[in-house]
Amino acid sequence: SSHNKRIKSEFGRSGISVDDDDKFALEERYSSAARVNACAVLIHLSKHCPVSALMGQDKRLIDAIVLVSREFDVSFHTKCIEILCNLTRFAPNNLFLAHQNGIMDALLKCGRSKVSDDRKWAVRALQNLTTEEGNKAAMATNGILTVLSISAMRNGAEEQLAAVGALLNLSVEPGAIVPLTNTKNVVPTLVHLAHNFETSIRVRNHACDCLSTIGLWLQALAGAGTVPEDIEIELLPTHRVCGWSRWYKRI
Repeated sequence: SSHNKRIKSEFGRSGISVDDDDKFALEERYSSAARVNACAVLIHLSKHCPVSALMGQDKRLIDAIVLVSREFDVSFHTKCIEILCNLTRFAPNNLFLAHQNGIMDALLKCGRSKVSDDRKWAVRALQNLTTEEGNKAAMATNGILTVLSISAMRNGAEEQLAAVGALLNLSVEPGAIVPLTNTKNVVPTLVHLAHNFETSIRVRNHACDCLSTIGLWLQALAGAGTVPEDIEIELLPTHRVCGWSRWYKRI
């Protein structure tokens, strides 16, 4: 009967007659395969410095990669984060990339992912982006610093090294000192890593370097404070204690 008839259509140039449902399934499969292949080509190209220099300045390409990197339901979204990371390896790309819409949100989302490769490529990208002077102050946000401090405490050696490296990069920026010290767990994480003999030498070295830099900025801020003229000048720190109306002996 007409009720049971299935609509037929010609698919492509092959002349093969397929059901509409089958046609849709084939289109979906071919579309997915095409996206995977395109992603594979872009990964290959992004690993070559001269090509990366061109790719990193193409806004439409960056927008497309960022969009797919946030599709956690597709397996190749991790590869898009890897592409973004590769583009950050070419230093002149980093100022442009850091100001593209959605890229920081994508890196933060992947930095919180349960997939270790997502986190590794995202944190490596953040590390490279924080090497650019023009990015440091803008990237010293609570969200980014929190992701970095969490990654620095994970077991993955590559992710941990990249996270501590990014914190070190930010610590040399005067405008980042307040966010670094105010963001929960950043300083405790660095102290823990600096004294943890189970972490690698490079991680401990970066952690100590970062703490030393933060300490120098704090010392500089203290030294620049306004002191009344009638106060006796003395070297800081004094190492004295300061109490209120204390008794020194029983009366």
